[in-house]
Amino acid sequence: MKRNRNHHKKVIGRRPRLSLPVLLKICLFYVYLSFTPVKSYKTKQSIAQGTKQTVCYEQLGCFSSLPPFSPTMPLPMSPHKIQTEYYLRTRQNPNVDQPIIPEASNLTNSLFDPTKPTKIIIHGYVLLVANFPEWVPQVTETILYQEDVNVIQINWVKGAHVEYDNAASNTRLVGAQVGYLIKMLMEVRNARAENFHLVGFSLGAHVAGFAGKTVQQAGKRHTVGRITGLDPANPGFNSDNSSVRLDRSDAKFVDIIHTDTHTMLNMASGMNRNLGHADFYPNGGAYQTGCSAWKDDSTWVSAVTDSTTCDHVRATQLFKESINATGSEHFMSAYRCDSYEKFKRGVCLRCSGNNGNGRNRCRRMGYWATPPHGKQNQVQYYLTTSGHAPFTVKHYQVQIHWRNDTATYSNVNIEGFKAKLYLTLHGERGSTTEIALNDGATFQVIAGKTTRFLVTQDTSQDIGEIQRVTFRWERPTCWTWFFCPTENIHLKRIKIFDAEEQRRYVYLPLGRDREGRIRSYEIKPDEQFELLRSSYIRSLFPGKYRSLNKEEAWVNRVRPPLVRVPKRPRPSSGQLDTDATNNRLPGPIATSSPEGDHETVV
Repeated sequence: MKRNRNHHKKVIGRRPRLSLPVLLKICLFYVYLSFTPVKSYKTKQSIAQGTKQTVCYEQLGCFSSLPPFSPTMPLPMSPHKIQTEYYLRTRQNPNVDQPIIPEASNLTNSLFDPTKPTKIIIHGYVLLVANFPEWVPQVTETILYQEDVNVIQINWVKGAHVEYDNAASNTRLVGAQVGYLIKMLMEVRNARAENFHLVGFSLGAHVAGFAGKTVQQAGKRHTVGRITGLDPANPGFNSDNSSVRLDRSDAKFVDIIHTDTHTMLNMASGMNRNLGHADFYPNGGAYQTGCSAWKDDSTWVSAVTDSTTCDHVRATQLFKESINATGSEHFMSAYRCDSYEKFKRGVCLRCSGNNGNGRNRCRRMGYWATPPHGKQNQVQYYLTTSGHAPFTVKHYQVQIHWRNDTATYSNVNIEGFKAKLYLTLHGERGSTTEIALNDGATFQVIAGKTTRFLVTQDTSQDIGEIQRVTFRWERPTCWTWFFCPTENIHLKRIKIFDAEEQRRYVYLPLGRDREGRIRSYEIKPDEQFELLRSSYIRSLFPGKYRSLNKEEAWVNRVRPPLVRVPKRPRPSSGQLDTDATNNRLPGPIATSSPEGDHETVV
């Protein structure tokens, strides 16, 4: 028996900010924790159960409110009230659901193929409308487009569209039901536990965890292959005891995507703790790109709802887009790092290391994620995403050394001065818009120090290989003239590390001193200062500045430059240009030819 269904989505989410949308978000968060569109089931349950602390159901076992579970939480609703449904889709029925039930005759006659991997998709809390969340069939269709697998959708809307405390408790019973279905498929259809991959969002992530625990009750050999937690719900589950929530022990590989972990007034939709073997924190795991903007065409109600749920729901969107990331340009590459602060400095972008330490430095987030190698059983990764599909960006580390000006060193403030810094990347196929370094905030420039910044570029704008960069800075407004700094920035070179290519490049000004060495330049506020790729400059002056080759020899420690320009024949002494003969060199200004194959020095 097959049937079509209409799918709509309303799921929980929350992230406070000190603004009007934040105040509305806080109020709405309290509302969905205490309000239900139907009469509170917890009230009716407490009357019927009295002081009952344990309930038991056939084939599913017993559920208790005793420790480690919270005695203040209600017991799960009965299977009769939750009415969990299971819908199977395969490439034989990619757009139509086949209802299945955990009974031998039904499973035997179903389209389930035990020789193929099985994906189980589990939705989370349902807030406003008691309809099946639309992201589940969307993910299902995307998976079947990419792989020939079984996909089972779990519909527990009647257990999720109740008061939040009841829905949180119901995850235990629904998890037991999903685990029982897996065991029946193993028994009746000879399916293997390691071929099951459970994907759960919010409360559904904990349903997947309880399902994994249920399967393990059949013995140590019976452990599901993988569980993916999409921003696992925080309220009611933030416990150190792994028995009450999703944990990396529930499957052979557990990967987590955190998108809404920021806490204000002790509230957060997503759990801010490492739960899996690999925990991914896009944009730090708290605020997602584009979620703070209100759309002009939105109504007031939809704007408030979108603002409330955006960060939390982004986990499902990232996972869906990751399924289609079969080409390297759309990989959601993530990088192992101790903290988001270090990641924002770009110091965690290397995927290789000495003594084998680079094996787990880089991983793909989402559907194609793989477990860490070796003895590391818990690794956290960070990455940046854009605010629109496919959400992928390229990561760069920009390294700038602030030079000392020996001629005016006595006037330099050793504590530095504040400045706003900007960089524009120019590639073979175009240029980026001006990028504000340090997230647009003022930065303390200290002469003699080296600073690193993380810069990202949306993959939807492919500029090709970076050939040159333009640096600019601004002096913040100064209201008292006698405290205003007068120093200017002195710059010698900029180094850029391309995380996707795992290569580092040097960008230099054209000018040299009389000995042919790279010189630093004084850059005034709002001056556009251009630096070119070192390999290109070397091609302009072959064999003339040996110190240049020496200074950039470290570039080849990673890999040689992407493009090697053939050296020109070294001119004889009588053919040297006038500038070179008089030891006067071209300045740092260059213009590109229309074809873009070379640059003409002005």
